[in-house]
Amino acid sequence: MARNSEISEIVRRDNLQTLEQRYPIHYRRLSSVPVQMHITGNKLRIRFFVRYSGKLLHYFPGTNITYADVFEAGVRSNWAGKYPFDWMADDGYERAKAKASFRVLTNENNPMDEELFPESPSARVSVEFIRHGSAEAINEYPKQRFFRVTFTLFRSFPAHVLSPPWRWYWGFFKSFQLEATHLNWSRTHPGKVVLQKQSNRHSFQQTGAHEVGHLLGIGDAYGANYRFFFEAPNTGNYMMCHNRQVQSDELEMSLTAHLRNRMQYFPKKFIPSVFLSGVKRTMKLQINPIFKRPRKSNI
Repeated sequence: MARNSEISEIVRRDNLQTLEQRYPIHYRRLSSVPVQMHITGNKLRIRFFVRYSGKLLHYFPGTNITYADVFEAGVRSNWAGKYPFDWMADDGYERAKAKASFRVLTNENNPMDEELFPESPSARVSVEFIRHGSAEAINEYPKQRFFRVTFTLFRSFPAHVLSPPWRWYWGFFKSFQLEATHLNWSRTHPGKVVLQKQSNRHSFQQTGAHEVGHLLGIGDAYGANYRFFFEAPNTGNYMMCHNRQVQSDELEMSLTAHLRNRMQYFPKKFIPSVFLSGVKRTMKLQINPIFKRPRKSNI
């Protein structure tokens, strides 16, 4: 039994890959892709080419920075960072880091392999925004396609990502997912971000980070009506479920979407009891505000 586990461990080590080896993402025309993933070894840079509507350049309530600044800060704080994967091979970074630490602690320049204890390799993700009209965009990316970020026309409309009307409906027949009805995602047409004005900075940032997940090619995980009110199992702390925290699974889904040029969806099921419960809950939310409206006085 022990021998079998040793063999399995050797096989697993032999199958390890860097992020670049596992996801060899290439774009035929970079200028046509508004959201790009650039990978070197285990380092991933997500580059967003964004065009903001005029209202996004107004100051966020109670601050001297714009809605656009707050939105970008939310995306960076949520999507940038280190993501561990059990299939990942060290690209040299963790070993070099361990070697540098050893030199500082011992003053020895040539440590033996058994003296080094590198951390488990992780995907190292950074986020970059290039705004339409900026000097960088004009000088370095003159023919680049940008995605738009704007506000909803009505306060009752939730934040969402939407494809242009000419891409509506037929996307359903590509994936047979109801989510694809109005968000027919592709690398060249990731959609337009439509945000809701909020006064709570944290909530606005988390909502923006969630919508960026759709731009990256990931569907929702929470119990929406187009998911038959079914919440994907074990996703309660995911960004695409309750705007909580970006998980390694979500990053890998976005990488897969860009590799295959096909949006990735969380599993869903039609469970009659769950569906009926969701319908009742939705009806209550729509009906209650009507009865809570203050009556007009005849006096």
